[in-house]
Amino acid sequence: MKIGSPCLQSLEGKHVLITGGSSGIGLAIAKEALSQGAFVTLVARSSTKLEKAEQTLVKDGVTKHKISTKVADVCVYETMAKAIKECFEWRAVDVLVCNAAAATIALMDEGRIEDLHAMIQTNLTGAVNTLHVGIPLMKKRSPQTPMSIVLMSSLSGLAVLYGNAVYTATKHALKGLGETLKLELMPYNIRISVVFPGFVETPMLDYCGIEDDKDILHIVKTTTMYNRSQSEKPEHVAKYTLEATKNGTFLVTRQFSGLVLSTFSRGPMPAESFGRAFVELILFIPMRLFSFLAACYVYYVIKYRNNKKP
Repeated sequence: MKIGSPCLQSLEGKHVLITGGSSGIGLAIAKEALSQGAFVTLVARSSTKLEKAEQTLVKDGVTKHKISTKVADVCVYETMAKAIKECFEWRAVDVLVCNAAAATIALMDEGRIEDLHAMIQTNLTGAVNTLHVGIPLMKKRSPQTPMSIVLMSSLSGLAVLYGNAVYTATKHALKGLGETLKLELMPYNIRISVVFPGFVETPMLDYCGIEDDKDILHIVKTTTMYNRSQSEKPEHVAKYTLEATKNGTFLVTRQFSGLVLSTFSRGPMPAESFGRAFVELILFIPMRLFSFLAACYVYYVIKYRNNKKP
C-alpha cells in the first residue's frame, strides 16, 4: 500500500528547471525529461557549457523551442532571482531541480579554504537561493496544481565520505532542508524528493581529485567500496530521479548500500510505503550489528594507514 498519491501523472507539457544543468546529472535529467515530453530550462554559470549542452539536446532530436538556458551562478542571489523569475515568465515551473554541486577531496586541515567555502556556497547556499526565489512562485499555482522540488544530495548525505568533511556536511544539510520543506509545503501540494546517488560518472568525479591522493583514495575504497568502473551512469540517476519525482517519493536511493543507509538515517519521516517500512523494520537490527563490525574494520584501516606514515 502506497502512502499518498502520485505527485505528477506525467511530465508531458511540464516545465522542469535544473540548476547545474550544463553537464553530468543535470544534463542527463534534462535529456530524460525532454524524452518524456517536458520543457526544460538549464541554469549554469558558463554560457559556453550551456550552449554546448543545448546543442547536444537538439542533436538528440529535441526541438529548440522546448529548451531554455539561463546563465546564472547559484551562489549569487541576485542573479539567481533574475534567472528564475525569467524562467517562470517563459513557462510556469512544475519541477524545480536543485542539482548544482561542487566537490574537492582533501582532509579538513589540508584543503584550501577557498575550496571549502565554494562547496558550502554551491551545494547549500545555492540550493537555498534557488528555493527562496522559486517556492513563492510555485505557491501561486497551488494547491490546484501538483508540483515537485528535487534536492540532489549524495550517499555521503546519509553516511560520510572520508577526506571530504565539508562536502559530507552540505549533503547532510540538504536532507535536513528537505525534511523541513516536506512539512512546510504540505498544504501547497508541492512534494519534496531528496535523491542520494552514489559515485556517478560525471565531470565532477574528475574535478574533485579523488584519484590524486593515494592515502585518501585507499581509505575511500575501503570504506565506501569505491570503484570508478562501477560508478553509476548519469542517465540511470536521471531515470530514477524523475520517476521518484512523479511518484512524490521523499527519500530516493537505488543501491543496496542506499537501502542500508536510508534504514539507519531516515529519521522521523516515515517510509513511502508500508512494504518499505516493514523491510526497514526487519533489517534494522541485523544491519545495526553489521554496522558495528564494519565500523571496527574502518577504524582499523584508518589507524593502520596513519601509523604507516613517516
